Amino acid sequence: MNKQALVSRVRQAFAAGVLMLVAGTAFAAFEPQQGVHYKLLTPAQPTNVAPGKVEVVEVFWYACGHCYLLEPKLEAWSRNGKPANAELVRLPATWNNTLKTHARVFYTMELLGKPNLNAEIWREINVKGNRLDTPAAIETFFTSRGVSKADFQKAFAGFAVDSKIMKAEDLNRRYKISGTPTVIVNGKYVTDVSMAGSEDKLFEVINALVARETPSRGSPPDSTLEQKPPGKPGRFFYAGRSLR
Repeated sequence: MNKQALVSRVRQAFAAGVLMLVAGTAFAAFEPQQGVHYKLLTPAQPTNVAPGKVEVVEVFWYACGHCYLLEPKLEAWSRNGKPANAELVRLPATWNNTLKTHARVFYTMELLGKPNLNAEIWREINVKGNRLDTPAAIETFFTSRGVSKADFQKAFAGFAVDSKIMKAEDLNRRYKISGTPTVIVNGKYVTDVSMAGSEDKLFEVINALVARETPSRGSPPDSTLEQKPPGKPGRFFYAGRSLR
């Protein structure tokens, strides 16, 4: 190999090394910081997912404008962006009677087996301005979409939905929910759009926290979190601001 060819090969190798270094830096795992991107939930709460799964709870309110704007991105993340071992759980906020009414709408929809109505409920409240805050308005919404009056009334006022709302209230208290949307990862980490920095960044934070809760092969999950002094608290989007 002549000198010119050798110099060319060295230059190519150097360039490839630089590219690898840059790529490695660009794609280095994002590590969210406590007190900045999330805060610890104390005490940590048990989860309700299968072994090996990491629970991601989104606390929402149908009449929260910030929740409405986040919803399509959350749906896209759930379908195409979430880690394989992450399980999304939706939890309605319940800290006042209006929120409890909308929680009843959500659980009625679930009990009736009508998940396709979820997007319509969001639009009905946030675009059409129908607040769905009375039993009559809610009944009209469901019956106009093919649900019989008898089926609606049985579900809406039934024991199963009552039980789900009681459980939701208990979880809201345990999670110390005061604003929406709020995300709790594996019963340990609390984050939101404000703490993450943006809607898109929120999903980076969630994915990184899910990775943190995913044990390496042969290693048990981290069950003891270091309780560092809290940093600057994240700002919550208070749902009351979203009412029209």
